Amino acid sequence: MTKPSPLNAQLVPKPSEVEALVTEICDSSSIAEFELKLGGFRLYVATNLADNNSSPPQPQPIPAAVAASATTEGVDSNGSASSTSLAITKPTSSAADQGLVILQSPKVGFFRRSKTLKGKRTPSSCKEKDQVKEGQVLCYIEQLGGQFPIESDVTGEVVKILREDGEPVGYNDALISILPSFPGIKKLQ
Repeated sequence: MTKPSPLNAQLVPKPSEVEALVTEICDSSSIAEFELKLGGFRLYVATNLADNNSSPPQPQPIPAAVAASATTEGVDSNGSASSTSLAITKPTSSAADQGLVILQSPKVGFFRRSKTLKGKRTPSSCKEKDQVKEGQVLCYIEQLGGQFPIESDVTGEVVKILREDGEPVGYNDALISILPSFPGIKKLQ
């Protein structure tokens, strides 16, 4: 293992230095575009000077029934950081009010409705309105080339598949909603 030379260590900026620089550039009304290259580090910032001269935007009220979560996009392929976006989603707790069980992703990866064997897709493990049993594989999470089966926690009917095939999912993202059945209870006649 090679020890970094003092010269190379000086070329990599500290996070606090980068934050101070970006804040200064964004607060300035005279810098429209800025690019910094230090060794393997590259920072590109572009601002719209017309927006800086106008009055600051008034925040829009968000209804209480809708939860808002800010998500930061990753770094673009050209190395520049994209802006922060505001994702507005309905809370999944309303599903509990309807008696639905939400199957959540235990991993980060890509949602797959079926397994891939030798380069070919197998039929989907489940469809909407299918009856499923506890422990039955409903979908897969693809992660680093591996496919991890996601099993049902309950016996019941698949109400809705909440993700498209190949869509990226995060930890605890909702995948499938299931209406549980209670096999020990007989229907009234």
